[in-house]
Amino acid sequence: MKKNNRKYFWLLALLLGFPLLKTNCFRPMSNFGRNKTVTLDMDMDNAVLDGITLPSVAQTKEGSGMFDFRFFTLSKKYKYYKIYYQNESYKFADTLPLACENFYGSWEDVSIGFKPIEHHRTKDAFRIVGNPRDERKYYGDDLSENSISQEHIRKVMESIRNQEAWYNSIVEKAARNDCSTEEQLYKDALWVIDAKKNEGEVNHRWKRNPRVGEYSFLLVLCDEVGLSEIPENVQFIGQTDENGQFVNPYGWYEQHKSKHIKVIKSKRKLKTRAVIAVDKGVFVDESKVSKVGYQIDTTSCNCGNDDSLYRSALYEQFFSSVSRQYTLRNIPVIQDVVGDHPYTRADYEANRNRFDSTELQMNWPVTSETPCRTVRLADDGSYISLINPGNDDPNNLHKESTGIRTRVGFTYGKFRGKIKFPVMLNDENIWNGLTYAFWLIYSDNHAWNNRRHDEAGGGYAEKNDSSKDPVRYADYHYSEIDIEIVKASRFWPKNYYGHRADSIKVEEDETLNDDVMYCCTNWDLAVPSPKYFSWGIDSIPYGKEHKVETLRWDRLYKALTERVPMSNKEFKEQWYYYEIEWRPTEIIWRLGPSPDKMRVMGYMNDEFTSIPNNQMKAIVTQEYHYSEWWPPIVWEQGLIPYNKSDIEGRVYEIVVE
Repeated sequence: MKKNNRKYFWLLALLLGFPLLKTNCFRPMSNFGRNKTVTLDMDMDNAVLDGITLPSVAQTKEGSGMFDFRFFTLSKKYKYYKIYYQNESYKFADTLPLACENFYGSWEDVSIGFKPIEHHRTKDAFRIVGNPRDERKYYGDDLSENSISQEHIRKVMESIRNQEAWYNSIVEKAARNDCSTEEQLYKDALWVIDAKKNEGEVNHRWKRNPRVGEYSFLLVLCDEVGLSEIPENVQFIGQTDENGQFVNPYGWYEQHKSKHIKVIKSKRKLKTRAVIAVDKGVFVDESKVSKVGYQIDTTSCNCGNDDSLYRSALYEQFFSSVSRQYTLRNIPVIQDVVGDHPYTRADYEANRNRFDSTELQMNWPVTSETPCRTVRLADDGSYISLINPGNDDPNNLHKESTGIRTRVGFTYGKFRGKIKFPVMLNDENIWNGLTYAFWLIYSDNHAWNNRRHDEAGGGYAEKNDSSKDPVRYADYHYSEIDIEIVKASRFWPKNYYGHRADSIKVEEDETLNDDVMYCCTNWDLAVPSPKYFSWGIDSIPYGKEHKVETLRWDRLYKALTERVPMSNKEFKEQWYYYEIEWRPTEIIWRLGPSPDKMRVMGYMNDEFTSIPNNQMKAIVTQEYHYSEWWPPIVWEQGLIPYNKSDIEGRVYEIVVE
């Protein structure tokens, strides 16, 4: 409609006394053009410490950092207005009980309810922020200064040392834990620093970041009677009902129709995603380095612990927890599996009986004691190298794992990594001993990041409790969703197939193919509440005809896993894409050469496994795992030599959408 025609329309409507406000009169994001869908990537510049806002100051021409919205009303009936927003891509149905978990918000100041309409033409502004209900559990200490620097850790250690009773308790604890007093003092100092982060009056909006995907916008108008009909916990979204539960405003308005309340849902949408770029460098969180007397490699200015990286780097070096469940019992041989002089099948068989038990290396995988040496940003800033360092000293043999983790967490989304993993098998299909992984892990182990309360379902089994009667918790933080890629059989041990075992055609020699297993796992902590919770081998329907085979080792095992073959040839490409689509009621795993050519590799839903709902971060690792973790064993880790040359993988970016 041309400008003059629009003016004529409104004048005519005013003269005729039309009491209507049409839907298209509500225009959210009016300062972002006229497209039906506004596409806006999240600004990640200050996301680590301040959280994500949509839009950011840098994304608005006038520097307001706000979405403008406008509406027109020719009727004097309506006296008050309020705007709401909600993520529509990752939510429960608005009227379901779990809709209170949906990501929705309104005015940034939750003490503001409905505002008075002062003119038929109203203009206002809002923005989408983290912790939109202003929940106190997401508050904490001022983290603008790096509290995990080595200098600060030492100050806390000294403070503890000066308190005689406390220090004496640490001496006793060190004796019980079979470690030095200095090591125990260091661990306790880290605990003190970690606990203090969650004590304070600063709104840590990053603890509940806005979700990626599509957002809708709701304008609500009402008169005096209508305002009295709307409960306070809908007018003020930071308040709860009589049961201490938040009330989803979208669902409330859908269920409570009134002639005194007008609800207008805009046809205009916002679509957003997070591009977690690598070019801002890699931060070293010194509280996570396993060795007390470590030294950071200073040859790279884009990896370290300085203040600039603390504030802006979107990745940190990841130090995996080293399991001592098994001993490697490794042959003392330095040789590359893949390379100019590869490890052959004949070498593998000869080394099986070549060494006696006194010559085998009785040790475990390790992580870096020199941060930034095995995680490095390329000179042009286009990728981060992950390096499993080579061995040149026969007296100091090691299989060293490496990895990075994002520093910004999300709840739900398509997490897609653009990654170049090293070639896993050589021409004789011998495994290099590494397990590649793109996975999600809980953002924090404090109460603010607990999973959904589960009491009626039996609770969450404690992650590290392997007893026959594990401790269970109604509230627990641990969550993990994995893609693990390893040379293993596509089949599980035959005894898990029960009466079908004889019909399973397991290849006699799995070492003859170049398949590796793309393994999809959800760590549900053995919560038995899903309708079809089971153990042993089962299957989950996907689509109309397809079924995905799953395994839970036993009733108390804390994860559900699927295995699907992929080819070693795919590691020879310049890069490949690995994707975990995590939704409120399901998880879909994908793999492909480009984002528009992804194939489904795994699937689970909440009828079979407990889907996490807390905030998680993404990790990329190249780790040395035990062969015993993936039976039936194809290649034995202990017969894989220590790599002579560095093994390099590359992470180009991670996108969440």
